[in-house]
Amino acid sequence: MRISTLNHLANGAAELGVVHVSVEGVNEHSYDECLHELKKRAASLGANALLGVQLVQSQGQWNPRTSLIATAVKE
Repeated sequence: MRISTLNHLANGAAELGVVHVSVEGVNEHSYDECLHELKKRAASLGANALLGVQLVQSQGQWNPRTSLIATAVKE
């Protein structure tokens, strides 16, 4: 699956929707865990690319979380 932080949509590609995942923790494994889940959600929509990937890590005292959001695309 192609993954990009850029929001360039190739000719003939179709946006399938926005996918979002959030996992507990901000550590060395949380980003990979989050990306894995994001790919699974996008694939379930029929996507083969993720565009405009954005990462948010909140390290609040009570609820540290890692979140990713992206546009699922079929190229």
